Amino acid sequence: MPSPQRGASQPAPGPGRAPHPLTFLRAEAHQTSNPETPEEDYDLVSSMDTEEESLIIPITKDVYEILTRQESCLRDLIEKKFGCIALLKSIRCPLEVYRKTLKEGIEISVWMDDMTRHNADALVNAANEHLHHIGGLALALAKAGGPEIKQESKRYIECHGTLTTGQIAVTGGGRLSCKKIIHTVGPRWSVYESERCCRTLEVAIINILQYVNAPENNIKSVAIPAVSSGIFGFPLDLCAHVIVQTIKNFVELAPLFGWVKEIHLVNVDEPTVAAMKRACEKLLGRSDINSLQETVPASANQLPDSITINGLHLHIIRGQIEDQHTAIIVNSVVMNDLSRGNISSAILKKAGSSLQQEFLCESQKLPPSCEKFILTKGYNLACKSVLHVVWSSQSSSDSRKVLKTAMSKCLLKIQEHPFPSISFPVIGSEVLHLVKDEVADIMIDQVLSFAKEYPGRKLDVYFVIHPNNSFVYKAFRTKFDSAKSKLGEYAECNRSGDLGSRSDRQAETENKKTGPAIELIGNRCETLEAAKIWIKNIMQIQESHLIVIENNHIFNLSKKDHAELSRLQHFGVSISEEVVGGKARLEIQGPLGAVIDAAFMIENLLCDVQENNRAKQEELLLSEGHLETDYPPERLREKTRGTKMRYQISPVESYCQEFKDREKQFEKAGLRVLKIEKIHNPVLSAAFQRIKKCVEGKTIGKQICHRLYQRVPAQFCSLVCRAGFQRTYSPPPEQKYGAGIYFVRNPRNLMEDTKEKCEMDHLICVFEAEINSRLLQNLWDFSVIYNKSMNDSFPSFSTTDSLNATVMITNTEVSFCSIFYKFTLWWGDKIS
Repeated sequence: MPSPQRGASQPAPGPGRAPHPLTFLRAEAHQTSNPETPEEDYDLVSSMDTEEESLIIPITKDVYEILTRQESCLRDLIEKKFGCIALLKSIRCPLEVYRKTLKEGIEISVWMDDMTRHNADALVNAANEHLHHIGGLALALAKAGGPEIKQESKRYIECHGTLTTGQIAVTGGGRLSCKKIIHTVGPRWSVYESERCCRTLEVAIINILQYVNAPENNIKSVAIPAVSSGIFGFPLDLCAHVIVQTIKNFVELAPLFGWVKEIHLVNVDEPTVAAMKRACEKLLGRSDINSLQETVPASANQLPDSITINGLHLHIIRGQIEDQHTAIIVNSVVMNDLSRGNISSAILKKAGSSLQQEFLCESQKLPPSCEKFILTKGYNLACKSVLHVVWSSQSSSDSRKVLKTAMSKCLLKIQEHPFPSISFPVIGSEVLHLVKDEVADIMIDQVLSFAKEYPGRKLDVYFVIHPNNSFVYKAFRTKFDSAKSKLGEYAECNRSGDLGSRSDRQAETENKKTGPAIELIGNRCETLEAAKIWIKNIMQIQESHLIVIENNHIFNLSKKDHAELSRLQHFGVSISEEVVGGKARLEIQGPLGAVIDAAFMIENLLCDVQENNRAKQEELLLSEGHLETDYPPERLREKTRGTKMRYQISPVESYCQEFKDREKQFEKAGLRVLKIEKIHNPVLSAAFQRIKKCVEGKTIGKQICHRLYQRVPAQFCSLVCRAGFQRTYSPPPEQKYGAGIYFVRNPRNLMEDTKEKCEMDHLICVFEAEINSRLLQNLWDFSVIYNKSMNDSFPSFSTTDSLNATVMITNTEVSFCSIFYKFTLWWGDKIS
């Protein structure tokens, strides 16, 4: 027996997803005379407990199909633009194509599913020796699971060194639903060392099974992909054969099987799923469940519908009842005569005379004047048993009640025996003279009632409609769709089953609605809402085939960038640029897919421009932080280049007086304060203090600083915290005094500029900052619009009126500030 795995790192608990209140953020930059240049590789230190939230955004099938081609680009763009994680939820629901029960009740099954969303206690990752999750399944799991997976992987390598082929390492699942991720290193295929490759793959699978089978690890289900069949080049059919044969040997040779009860072979692509299914059928035998199709379907739309509720899976398929492979099929018998009726005669013809002999023998033991439920063997049928429903001569007295009773007793028979599946034909329409719509109502309602009465009973129920009965099939489909909508969140309408062994996770999964969607995950509600609005704008392209991108970083596009925009127009889209009121916008129009592709490319381009501008500004600020050092300019630029500025966020509790004071102030403006945070940016503060100190010496006795407000889009808030205000972030609708950085004196004036957007999303982010009104133009190249009636040697702010002032700093891209507050506010009628 191969040696067990080397060991596993202890997982760190993943962050919860409980929603937290919306935010109002206060930032206070402490005065620092000579801040040190931070050398850390991060820019934010938070003293808050930042819990994660998630938003589910349903999308259409057409948009989903386009986004699947751009999934990686979508994730990167949402992360760069909003700081959120975006997960594209598949329209294809999990599909189980094979299931077989082995020794001690161990189930092995084959699934077509996305591993990142598969329901199992442990997921297996096909990793490399260094646990660098840089591509394929490893990258998908790392992105979906969050940074904890990479962090734990890094710690494992630091403690234990690199893995050798066949070994495993275990980490937590991060934000995935699984308990553990088992990282295994499969062999790289070599045609000259094929036997060694097969043995090493066997070792890897055995190490996985030994880990999950250990009771102390509490793993009841594990999902295993086709390890090494991807970029490692292991031949697919041989890979599937080795994996299935290893599982079979492990289960059969274990003297006393341990903890794991379900082994799922999970892959997302059709060829791999088909190969796994073939290997299982060859080595383990025919599946225990009815084969829905001879081959794995290429599209989820080809699959029969099903409803999953409390572990019971109800399917509607078209076929012949006598050909079904479920454990039990139900027969409808008239007056103890198996040769009467289309259903019974078809079953008898295929099963053979032995079926009739056993049926007659059992029938004689029961009274003749009541409905009988007789269980016989299947004989020549593919099923194990046949449950015969024998209608009495009085069956038509209350037809609906009789059919309800018959369905209920059939299901109770299943409850009395450990049968995993049952197939029903359309029973009762001939004998009970019920119309097809009534039969469909009763049969479906009885199965769903049984599922609710016996939660946790794993059972596949098939309603088999004859291919020639199109009207009956339509009636069942209508009732089936109605049941889906009525069940709503209680049922999972999918095309497979959830065989997870954890009842709590199973209930959670069954409560989720299926269908294509984007899940957004982040720790700031304002950025989640901004990302949600952006995605909804993308979805609106489907109707108008048009999208407008408003972003003043368009002004900073280079000649090379404009050439790239021109190149896009060769792919069927038209792009026009417009500048209105100091705001730049691009209008993209064309076919749906081409417009979305172009929008993603342009948004990524603008994010890169934004990042370059941010880096230049931070470099300037950091260099100013070294003005009093002895570094020559050349060495100073080298020292600050590429260094990230560090700032700190900490919360202001709602019981504090400073919170209450500002809460009252914003309530007067019709705004609800949701959260306050303090921001400490020592470099930004130091730059401001030097300006302030310089100006104070020339304006003795006059006020040189003012508390002002500015609304900033959520996507730019972190940039303001890092490098101060920039005029590209938040230009007003009308720039009355030219290009510059605009502020207002009173929170009430914020709504004049933001009313249109607030009506849409109700969340706004506002900064309160202490701004120096006497900026020295010859030192900082700053000037301001000023009031000529004032007898000042230095310019001052211009105002629109004495009470509601609009002020602006002009001829500069950025404004330094000392104390600033970021408010995330709720605006609208419903503020409770």
